[in-house]
Amino acid sequence: MKKLKLLLVDDHKIVRDGLKIILGSDDELEIVAEASSGVEAIKYLENEANNIDVILMDISMPELNGLDATEIITKLHPNVRILALTMHDEESYIIDMLKAGASGYILKDTSSDKLIEAIKVVSEGKNYYSNGVSTTIIKSLLSKSNEKQENAKSKLSDREIRVMKEVSKGATNVEIAKILEISNRTVETHRRNILKKLNLKNTAEMINYAIRKGIVE
Repeated sequence: MKKLKLLLVDDHKIVRDGLKIILGSDDELEIVAEASSGVEAIKYLENEANNIDVILMDISMPELNGLDATEIITKLHPNVRILALTMHDEESYIIDMLKAGASGYILKDTSSDKLIEAIKVVSEGKNYYSNGVSTTIIKSLLSKSNEKQENAKSKLSDREIRVMKEVSKGATNVEIAKILEISNRTVETHRRNILKKLNLKNTAEMINYAIRKGIVE
């Protein structure tokens, strides 16, 4: 049985020693090297990248932190998977680490079983996040989605948004004019303004935009 070969990158020896004990209990894993900084990890990989399947990467380290090291390593050695193992649970660290190319992100208070599971999952080319990290990622995505929606709405007046909603429901200009108690010409003006402000070509694009941005269900 071929073992998964690991590189431990953490500036605290006591952490690396603890990981060696934990991971050494699994017959499918083999720790072949360790490094105390991103610089050491990169130097090791210059000649041994083909000998590593997964890197356990800390973030806060001297010389070169885990974030910058991850970005460099994923570009130079795309076949090596990186699993962030850190105490940082802030959104900024998580998002930046994933953008840098990490395949997973787990916290140091994670159980041994979950750590081993994470290593095996990322080695298969999949992503793995501990529960708390997954929640943070979801919140971040929802926040960005809501922000885009608000940005879209901020370009339009309240009346234009109302017209867009009615158009998306299939209402004609005449029907919209009656609902909003305005003239047909005013409805047409609002529709032209909506297309112009949002750089859209036609009604179909307007409806699609309204659905994508959550302006209508």
